[in-house]
Amino acid sequence: MKMVKCLKGHKYNADKFNTCPQCAALRGMAQPKDFSEEPQSDVDTEEPDMDRQQKYEIVGRRKVVGCLVCVKGAMQGEGFFLVEGQNDIGRGANLEVVLSKELTVSRKAQACILYDKKENRFYLTAEEGRKEVLCNGKVVTKKILLVNESEIQIGQCVLRFVAFCNGNFMWKN
Repeated sequence: MKMVKCLKGHKYNADKFNTCPQCAALRGMAQPKDFSEEPQSDVDTEEPDMDRQQKYEIVGRRKVVGCLVCVKGAMQGEGFFLVEGQNDIGRGANLEVVLSKELTVSRKAQACILYDKKENRFYLTAEEGRKEVLCNGKVVTKKILLVNESEIQIGQCVLRFVAFCNGNFMWKN
């Protein structure tokens, strides 16, 4: 930034203005510098050629393996995808299943659904020290096998579990 002083003592950025903008404003003719003829940088904005699978792997997305549908609570009717591996459930925006409108659910992970792709099975755990988590009306105290259409209750929110990967289908990679 090139700061200069005009004859009247006003300081201005000579990189932005050809003349003092304060003096020009007094005369009614402030003119910003014209950058249209300046060379533009040579930044490559093109995406390299790659197929969809390569893009998918670069982003590091995990495949959808199931979903949860809220059947009771402030988010009734909303659905949440479950992905390979660990799916933490709570109100925090950094979790996989974000129950943002459910005020009776902790911001931190309150429960977790784990998909084990080697076994093609789902497991549910409750986080210690948090509010009670129920599965089909029973308190979850340890890791339990989660079966299709189980109902999970966290606070006033009830979620129905639907497995996409099951005995009929599982991802090959």
